[in-house]
Amino acid sequence: MGKTSNIEERWLESARLLNKTIVLPEAGFSERVTKAGISAAEQKIAKIILLVSDDKELDKYGVVENDYLQIINVRTHECREMLVSALYEKRKAKGLDMEGANKLIDNPVYFGTMMVDLSLADGLVAGAEIATAETFKPAFQIIKGKTKDTKISSFFVMVREYEGEEQVYLLSDCGVNIDPTVDEVVEIAKFTAESARNIGFIADPKVALLAYSTKGSADGEDAEKMRSAKAILDTMDVDFVYDGEMQLDCAVVPSVAALKAPNSPIKGDANVFVFPNLSAGNIGYKLMQRFGGFKAYGPIAQGMRKPINDVSRGATVNDIVQAIAITVLQD
Repeated sequence: MGKTSNIEERWLESARLLNKTIVLPEAGFSERVTKAGISAAEQKIAKIILLVSDDKELDKYGVVENDYLQIINVRTHECREMLVSALYEKRKAKGLDMEGANKLIDNPVYFGTMMVDLSLADGLVAGAEIATAETFKPAFQIIKGKTKDTKISSFFVMVREYEGEEQVYLLSDCGVNIDPTVDEVVEIAKFTAESARNIGFIADPKVALLAYSTKGSADGEDAEKMRSAKAILDTMDVDFVYDGEMQLDCAVVPSVAALKAPNSPIKGDANVFVFPNLSAGNIGYKLMQRFGGFKAYGPIAQGMRKPINDVSRGATVNDIVQAIAITVLQD
């Protein structure tokens, strides 16, 4: 589990070529995040900004600033005034005053998100010490979607080496949308296939719309939702293979697929899984991680104007480094 796989090495190498800057807002109160930031900087995966609220918070790590590593105090740095003013302008229509903006910028996640919004950093990674909602709330308020109609969602990247082969799957949505509508499932499927290909995880995404039913074998709200999502995708000119609704075994076991869905373009070799709701997705990725020996990276947000990503509170230093690399690789 601790060994870095070939595909993870490819992410790191691709990230090095892009020379981007990633801000880590939890550095001042997280040893793992600080060590991950130092490691990412040493490996030149990205230029790293460590946010602190006290100049002495990182003394015990002996951090030395250089071209790839910068420490910023959110209370005293010269860019603070600019971030406060920009946040006020962005949120004043929602009732935020200057005093409130000042108070929010004391929060390193808001500080870092505003840095990303103003292009002082290219992306943000958090979540090792705070809940997913605390990572994404500032992003939903400040960064928002690529368009006003974009539904922001998330995915997990699941990686393992099994019988000498690398296995990579994308699972969505496991971190943001509790009960997506049919139209939202369609958008999640499209975004996840695009993420799989564009970031370099999977060259040929094959998307399974999962449920407890395969091709009408059972009725119910979730089965109908995924069935309807497939019908909508049928009317679109998409550039990936998809099918549904289907059970997981039909999606990944060729012999079961031949029995349950012999005419499906997914013949038991799906690599992108779209779930009907957050409960199914969250449980699914954790089962793969805890019982299947997969490494889990995410939730990685998709649909935002700029990349803001979360890691699990159980994330290791290496997990955070990989999340930094994935964030660099996002558009």
